[in-house]
Amino acid sequence: MSSLPWSVISNGGTTYATTARSLQPEYALENWRQWSANLGSRPVLAGTLSGGRSNQSYLLKSDIGYLVLRINGKGSLLPGANRNDEINIWKAAAKQGIAPALVHVDPENQYLVSVYINSNLPPQPQLNDAVVDQAFSLLESCHQLDVEASSINYLSHIEHYWQIIEAKNQAINIDLSNQRKPIQQTLNSLLNSNTPTGICHHDPVKANFVGTPERLYLIDWEYAANGLQIMDYAALATEWQIDDATMHAQTGFDLDLLTMARAIYTYLRALWQEIVDDT
Repeated sequence: MSSLPWSVISNGGTTYATTARSLQPEYALENWRQWSANLGSRPVLAGTLSGGRSNQSYLLKSDIGYLVLRINGKGSLLPGANRNDEINIWKAAAKQGIAPALVHVDPENQYLVSVYINSNLPPQPQLNDAVVDQAFSLLESCHQLDVEASSINYLSHIEHYWQIIEAKNQAINIDLSNQRKPIQQTLNSLLNSNTPTGICHHDPVKANFVGTPERLYLIDWEYAANGLQIMDYAALATEWQIDDATMHAQTGFDLDLLTMARAIYTYLRALWQEIVDDT
């Protein structure tokens, strides 16, 4: 999934939010024999799964259980990121039991196949202590993954969004413009605060937690990279509406630093929405 706040596509000299997918699921299904030695017959397309604007996912029924076929959107990665990082991080996360197992990765990175996790979560996960505790635990495990990956440059990401917005030659949102320099200063302060770094998921929205209240998994590792751990928690706090007291109790992070990280995430979210609304 990613609906917020990361996904973009470059087409020629102009960059837009993406909804286009060029590859059809039938093409991937033709190569089913390459996926797994355990597959005895061609999987059957069982439906379309909800997702973000970047990729398209399909539910497959197979003789080894339900699978997810994800068609990768062109240009859906973060600036400076690469698909191999996603795959390596996803494999490491699956090995630690915090992500569904990958069944097959297309050599040309046009699609991938993973185990499907049926989701049975309450409508408002933030009100369920067991689910909230698991969400924090999953992010902590993510941050401890021992895998080589690129580092995200948050400032470049913000400026990348501004390039998209300014290239449209439309009226600029004055509030976002006025916040541009203060947010850069806030980010610099956060980067210089010696807050811990590690592998970060960078998209812990509710839709990317699947499973049951007793056993959750994280999906959609497309934007995972080395980064500031506090940015994951800022995103979680914003998307799940978790109060500061709970955030501090769960993470131990200084509330001033959490406030700074939330301001940066909220700004990225607003920039992304500005792009989406005008597309």
